[in-house]
Amino acid sequence: MSVYKSKAPQWKLDAVEKIVSSIDGSLMVGLVNMEGVGARQLQGIRDSLRGSAVIHMARNTLMIRALEKSDKKGVKKLVEYVTGPIAFIFSNEDPFALSKFLSDNKAAAPAKGGQIAPKDIVIPAMNTGVAPGPFISELAALKIPSRVKTGVIHITDDSVAVKAGDTVSSAMAQMLSRLGIEPMELQLKLIAAYTDGNVLTSESLDIDIEGLFNEVILGHQYAVNLSINAGIPTPDTIPLIIVKANMEAKSLVMEIGFFTTDMLDVYLAKANSHALALAAALAERDPEAIPSEMLNQVQAAAESSSAVAPASDEAEQKKKPEEEPEEEEEESVAGLGGLFG
Repeated sequence: MSVYKSKAPQWKLDAVEKIVSSIDGSLMVGLVNMEGVGARQLQGIRDSLRGSAVIHMARNTLMIRALEKSDKKGVKKLVEYVTGPIAFIFSNEDPFALSKFLSDNKAAAPAKGGQIAPKDIVIPAMNTGVAPGPFISELAALKIPSRVKTGVIHITDDSVAVKAGDTVSSAMAQMLSRLGIEPMELQLKLIAAYTDGNVLTSESLDIDIEGLFNEVILGHQYAVNLSINAGIPTPDTIPLIIVKANMEAKSLVMEIGFFTTDMLDVYLAKANSHALALAAALAERDPEAIPSEMLNQVQAAAESSSAVAPASDEAEQKKKPEEEPEEEEEESVAGLGGLFG
């Protein structure tokens, strides 16, 4: 008794060989969900991917056979994801970048009855080009404002046909299609991708790249602050540590009154500030005791300070009780003494 073995048609064998060649020649082999994607939308997506990725559609059985026949290590793991309406996508791009590109490049599609509106569906004012007839009654039944102008039906005002989250009725879907409005958005979703011997699923690929980048930047800032404040030198933070040490050294020198030539300008500025403060305190008790030139400087400094300070701070200063002049004078003198040691 002879056993008869059926041979697969040559076109199937050729199709499998072509897919195997694409799998072996690509750094990234992915599977994308094709549910609800029409021929026109698919062509638009293919055009946007031109030069970076290629979409290949085939029967699921042929896709599985090609994956099993490929010599690429680990690619057979994709077999378990070959279910439903899917297609191959071949690319040499990073799968994360490709997933983001697909999510950012959506294709417009007509609405179907029973779909949920992802956002408000607006019908703009337009010339429908349709002669008066039953069409105007259909518009009225859907509460779309219209009237006849110059022998054709015009939609007179922009109107929200379906609110976000509401279901699109079959009648509304047909009307939107007749008006040439495609309110729905289709995108190819990368459900699994093979790269570098590993298979990544959609959960791994669907990440916020911009948010991740911001977290890396924030982590870098924390690391730099830790290096500077803990005194842990690195090639990147040594200049910043030196700047911080220089500022702290100058602050210490000013606090203890240790004189250095490169701090002369700072000393003079501080001494001048204290002198003006002392002159102001004395002027409050006896304006005649202060030379007119110095009194003018005091008044100019006071006016400059009040111009910069907020009005609320100025009002609070007026409400503060005046301190005893003798104590203020003693504090000012002590400040000058502390300056020069």
